[in-house]
Amino acid sequence: MEAKASRERGPKPHLDREVFVEAGLRLASRPNRLTLTYRDLGKEIRVDPTAIYRHFRSKESLMQELLDRVLTHTCERTSAPVERWEERLVEFAEATLDVFLEYPAIAVTATSLTTNGPGELSVIELMLACFAQAGLEGRELAEQYAIYGSYVLASAAGLVRDHVETPEDESGSFAWFAGPLSADPERHSHVAAIREDILAIDQREMFLAGARQIIAAAKMQAGDRAGTVSEPAHGNPPPA
Repeated sequence: MEAKASRERGPKPHLDREVFVEAGLRLASRPNRLTLTYRDLGKEIRVDPTAIYRHFRSKESLMQELLDRVLTHTCERTSAPVERWEERLVEFAEATLDVFLEYPAIAVTATSLTTNGPGELSVIELMLACFAQAGLEGRELAEQYAIYGSYVLASAAGLVRDHVETPEDESGSFAWFAGPLSADPERHSHVAAIREDILAIDQREMFLAGARQIIAAAKMQAGDRAGTVSEPAHGNPPPA
């Protein structure tokens, strides 16, 4: 009887870190899932969930590995050359949102985890290279990367959560404001005046519009800096 039960279960799978990572990616890609549990992973791989601890010291370390893989995917989908740095940054924002939507249970950890892995470093390098191409350097370069990176990761993670918790409408879009937005014109004249415009706003469009505004501000900052550097100081004419 025991031999028959063992045959029905099949051979025990070979276990290593990659097996758990691949199982985590599969589970995270399933619709309407915002969490991963050791129990789910154990069922997916057909092992006792405690086996995970032999390869990852904690659930956080597993999630860091999964998030790093997801961040690697965002870089792989960003193909515009650094010379077209504005286009490359927008493409990176789009890729981040798209990949996060594919792995919602991992994406929602992006605002709380630092992976210290190759995927995260590639993402940082991508943004730094773009803003350096714009003409920023030093502290200004670091701050601009931090602003843009925080916006893209946090906003994309938030949109993913909304996507899972609030089903999209028949048109496939995600409204920025959910609800009728009824407003008394006498008390809230601006709301009433552009109510339809507010209700027509799409979350993805707003996400990309925000990214473009940050990029435009960085371009302006770099231009101002270049203008300041190129202008000679009063009383010190440029050498002949």
